[in-house]
Amino acid sequence: MISFTVKGHPKISGEHKSTLEFTKDDHIMGNGDCILGISSDHNVEDLNKLNGKLIFVMSIGGIEDSFEATIPKNHKITHEKEIVLRTSSFVCGRTYAIGSSKASIDIDRDLIKALKEGKEMKVTVYEKVKSKQ
Repeated sequence: MISFTVKGHPKISGEHKSTLEFTKDDHIMGNGDCILGISSDHNVEDLNKLNGKLIFVMSIGGIEDSFEATIPKNHKITHEKEIVLRTSSFVCGRTYAIGSSKASIDIDRDLIKALKEGKEMKVTVYEKVKSKQ
């Protein structure tokens, strides 16, 4: 299990249909429709210790949402600032996991509202099924 925190931002819209993202940047450029948190304190080295099918739990106060995604076999995220989770199977250095059961548009709207208000969110990542790599 690994946890990290992100901060909300007024430009968070949660409207992207195939991805969601957490970034270490302290701002959102463009429309940011996939970004669900800025100023992330995630550690890429720690995230790369997990593999297989994962469960992501996002919570702000009593508001919670979760989804599942899979780290591709032998894949390690190489981008230091951004974690991208995709519903598709596309993989690049920013991709952390694929086959996500949710994109940003699918996230609980109360959670999105709290993020738009700038609230801090805890993200906890659990290994559901460890792959044999």
